[in-house]
Amino acid sequence: MPVAPVRTLVQTACAKDTAISRIEIIKSVDFLPAPPGNDSIDFARDSEIYRQTQAEKGSKRWQQAAFDADTRLDKNAGAWFEEAFGMKIGKKDTPALYELMLVYIRAQHEAARSAKKHDRRKRPYVYDKTENETCAPWDKDSHRHNGSYPTGHFTMGLGMAWILAEITPEAQAAILKRGYEMGQSRVICGFHWQSDVKAGRMPGAAVVAQLHSDPGFTRQLEKAKAEMAAIRTRNP
Repeated sequence: MPVAPVRTLVQTACAKDTAISRIEIIKSVDFLPAPPGNDSIDFARDSEIYRQTQAEKGSKRWQQAAFDADTRLDKNAGAWFEEAFGMKIGKKDTPALYELMLVYIRAQHEAARSAKKHDRRKRPYVYDKTENETCAPWDKDSHRHNGSYPTGHFTMGLGMAWILAEITPEAQAAILKRGYEMGQSRVICGFHWQSDVKAGRMPGAAVVAQLHSDPGFTRQLEKAKAEMAAIRTRNP
């Protein structure tokens, strides 16, 4: 399947906006190094971190990781930043921001999946055969043959954090901290190695930068900023 241009992604969310350039989403396989080999020091570190995080099973942090595993914006992901951002992102209450997040989510998926398909790295629970040790058992079958490197969940969460921090600069620290936690949740959950999380930062940064060069995205960003300002004026 060919990589979708930003124009398609933006227009899906903003159908009335036709003045959008055709920029092809960057492919992570073109700039990310290969994941650590199984006989490398980096992989030994990955394995030890995974072993240590399994001690979190059943804890409050484990429950948070399970919550973070659900990426449905209309169901769960819209609440990822609720405490830090100050409100839940939803189609009904924050439509402009909701559409902005959809644009980013679709674009980051296009960016991250090329390296996933190319490297096909086994996930921790598949490699270690610890399928009953994940915090999101409902997700394990659908991810079993999907590459671990880089982590798309973290690319998604961190990019959302960067955009939300731009919209709400007074809450930047709390929002970015929450974005960082999204990556660690994937390790705790058993779906990703630590090096997958490290690699997930670059596609997120690349897509956010690329979208900021697109007029359609920047217009939607300004709409979201205006929407947030209006909401905060009504609810100081």
